[in-house]
Amino acid sequence: MTKANANASAAIGGLRARWVFGGINDALRRRLLAFWAREHAIDNPDEAWRRVWEVACILEDETTGDIAGICTVAIGLDDYKRSYGFLRIFIAAGNRRPGLGRRMMRAAIEGFQALAHEPGAPQRLVATVENRKIESRGGLRVLAALGFESIGRTGQGELLIQRQLMR
Repeated sequence: MTKANANASAAIGGLRARWVFGGINDALRRRLLAFWAREHAIDNPDEAWRRVWEVACILEDETTGDIAGICTVAIGLDDYKRSYGFLRIFIAAGNRRPGLGRRMMRAAIEGFQALAHEPGAPQRLVATVENRKIESRGGLRVLAALGFESIGRTGQGELLIQRQLMR
């Protein structure tokens, strides 16, 4: 596993982002499934079980070890047969604080950058922006500071962004 730098892993409000991609053991899998069920984030247990294998990093309470958020990255192939990662972040409503989504994105970026030199590894991360507040100038500046750029809109009108992993 790759270790994220201190900036990405520093705690905010007692919550720390931790890279777990490729290291999902039985205990963590059960914790992830319980989190999604408790938060009603993924209602279908089959979908939740499938998504466990896409978890890139988690947001954990430093004191209790409770999961407060999850970042998944679904690996796919684009029209040119090049690998990319589709990024999703969910933070429990009771744990949402400014900077946590950014911290999770940074941990995912750093983790996948460390893997990007491997043949077939994702060379970019893609995400849709479902929260319209993030489309404000301030939100777009935060995304740009993380290296994301707008590449269009989805069929549902959501902003589509991407970030190259190799520069």
